[in-house]
Order: sequence, then C-alpha cells, then structure tokens
Amino acid sequence: MGLVPLCQRTPAAHSVGAAPSRSLACKHRQSVAAQPRSLRQHKVRVAAFKVDIEHDGGTTTLEVEEGSTILETALENGLELSHDCKMGVCMTCPARLMEGKVDQSTGMLDEDAKAKGYALLCVSEPLSDCKVKTITEEEILNEVLMT
Repeated sequence: MGLVPLCQRTPAAHSVGAAPSRSLACKHRQSVAAQPRSLRQHKVRVAAFKVDIEHDGGTTTLEVEEGSTILETALENGLELSHDCKMGVCMTCPARLMEGKVDQSTGMLDEDAKAKGYALLCVSEPLSDCKVKTITEEEILNEVLMT
C-alpha cells in the first residue's frame, strides 16, 4: 500500500508495466506519507505491560494491554480480587505499587496516598511493567482518613 491513486483513471492507466517518459510520468499517485495524516491508514501497535500481582500468598503475572486496568485484566484471567464500584471511589480494590508506574487519574485517591505507593486497581492502567501487592480495605482507609 505504498501508493494511492488520486484520480479516477482506470487501474490499467496506472499499471506498473507501463513505462511513461519522465516528463509525462503519472502525477495521479502520491505516497501514503504525503497524504494528510487523517487519510492515512495505520497499523496500531497495542502496548502491553507485565504486571506481577501479589495476592493471598502467591504471585500472578499478567499482560495488561494499554487502556485496560489491572483489575479488569485480573478478573478476565480468573484472579479473584476484591472490588465493587470499578470507578475508583469505594476503595475496595486497594494495592501497594511496589515497582513501576500506573495512571490512576480517574480515581478518587488523593495525591499523598498515591505518592506513598497506594493504588486502586480498578482505575490503575499500567504505564510500565509493575509489581503490586493487594492490601486490605482497612489499610487504605486508615491511610486516606488519617492524612
């Protein structure tokens, strides 16, 4: 798909076998790169990050695709994690972020708790490979209520 016809001429008029002179070369094609960005067709590469989840004395490793949350992927893979609202409000899916980075900007966890490594898995989208450890709801509520 390197070249795209830009006119209504028949495909035969644009055939590779035809050898127009340099001065009369068909100007009815242009490279994909020369097209406006909105008209280009893209192959989209979806990034996935490795996430190790420590839960109930064991560790499970998951591949979490870009745009998915850790909780969503864990549940899809049969890992039973505590959760309720899935909106980052109820605090029933807490974890400690041991390594890596996540985006949890859609949740209600305050910046101080995030800075201390707390995360809500329902709104945590990995930005890198991560290690998380699930914790009790009580632990995160103590942190949020005491600060």
